[in-house]
Formats: sequence, C-alpha cells, structure tokens
Amino acid sequence: MIHYEDLAVGDTVELGPTSASADEMIAFAKRYDPQPFHLSDEGAANTYFGRLAASGWHTAALTMRLMMTGRDEPLASLGSPGFENLRWRKPVYPDDQLIAQVRVASKRVSESRPEMGLVQFEVETRNQDDVVVMSFVSTSMIARREPG
Repeated sequence: MIHYEDLAVGDTVELGPTSASADEMIAFAKRYDPQPFHLSDEGAANTYFGRLAASGWHTAALTMRLMMTGRDEPLASLGSPGFENLRWRKPVYPDDQLIAQVRVASKRVSESRPEMGLVQFEVETRNQDDVVVMSFVSTSMIARREPG
C-alpha cells in the first residue's frame, strides 16, 4: 500500500494505458449519458465530434480506474471530498489509448482526523497522440502509516 508518508509534493507518475471499445462507450452512454453523439456514429455525424465519442464521465471513470489500479501497489485511499476544475478538453474516440499523468500538488495531515492526510493530485489524461483530453485537480484522503 502507498500511504500518505510515501507521497512527496512534485511526485509524478504516468498510469496506463487504458482504452474503451465502441461497444463499451455505447453501453456506458445508454446507462449514464444517453446523448446521441455517445450512442452512435450516426448520432454524432453532424456534431462537433463527427463520430462516436466517449462520454466525459466515461473518460473520468477510466482515469479513476487508472489512479486506483495503475500502480504496482494501490493507494491507501479513504475516499475523496471532491475535485476541482474538471475540463474535458478533447473528444475520446473508440480504442484511443489513454494515459493518466498524476502529480502530487500538495499534501497536509488532517487536523480533525490525524489517521489520514489530504493529498491534492493534478491529473491530466492524454491520448496516444499526447493530446490532453481531460484534466482536473482531485483531493484524496490517504491513510497514514503512522497516525499521530
């Protein structure tokens, strides 16, 4: 397990790749984001996307999976109070290869719960052409190895 003490401000890791097929994108969209451009090439043909594109929420879910399972050891995560500045910068298309670059931006021990620290991660998800498709800042609650 990677604990609070194992993370230093400035640490950066690249996680991935991961991808989603057209069928996976459509299944996600049918369940969670049924906009026409997420459901078919035909529905996307006359839009900004031009063809089937992943829901931004699907891209966020793929990135979250990389953040939780993409390391040799898992983070000692205790959840998250939220994130900021979520931006979907470019479309994600079927079978794009996505890599998440995660940087520790700040960290501090929780005043009210000394068994954990709060770590801010700056996250950029890039495609196979090194184009940023999504970015956000996440605050994570990470268990301390030696609380208090």
